[in-house]
Amino acid sequence: MDTYTLIDALVADLRPVRRLFPPTLRLLGWLAVSIPAVAAVVALQGVRSDLAIRLTEPTFLIEQVTTMATALVAGWAALGGCIPGTARWKLWTPVVPLSAWILSLGHQCWSEWIGVGAAGMLFRPDWMCLPNIASIGTLPAIAIVIAIRRGAGLTSAPVLWGSLAAAALANAGLRLFHAEDAALMVIVWQFGSVVFFTSVLTLFRRFLAPIAEPHRLR
Repeated sequence: MDTYTLIDALVADLRPVRRLFPPTLRLLGWLAVSIPAVAAVVALQGVRSDLAIRLTEPTFLIEQVTTMATALVAGWAALGGCIPGTARWKLWTPVVPLSAWILSLGHQCWSEWIGVGAAGMLFRPDWMCLPNIASIGTLPAIAIVIAIRRGAGLTSAPVLWGSLAAAALANAGLRLFHAEDAALMVIVWQFGSVVFFTSVLTLFRRFLAPIAEPHRLR
């Protein structure tokens, strides 16, 4: 078989590939599905009675802003990471807002310790955090996994950041109706639920968005 015949045989069954939209546009599409879903859960649960007061407090606002920033940047990185040729540094951008979120929680915990001492470190079981975050984040997680699967399965990073995006968005919604504000409780139960939710989805990443194995010439 000559070279031209071989080339014709290789391209005979190829189908045109539809180019993916840029990550920013796909992120907006994900938000268009996810935000109404989160809002519906918040509406069903009923917003917390002190929400108007809490929204005037810098600590609460900073926490919510860093949480939403984590969701947005992680979602953007997840959707960009499944496009061939994406710069590697873009896959690490979620670390910045995630670090800011963790620092805001740590600062809140430290402030309560300085202000009221050990009395502010109240701790009690709050088992509803995990199912609440799971229920709020299910549709956003499904939506972003579907979006990731439309791209190329290059690494496991898109599923990791996609899981974090869904969990962070769910946590932001949870804070609108769940009245627990003690810093230690927020860190252990709410942020802990985010970590658990993200870890579980990442653990099953090969089932959610299989990674393409490179073909080797023989």
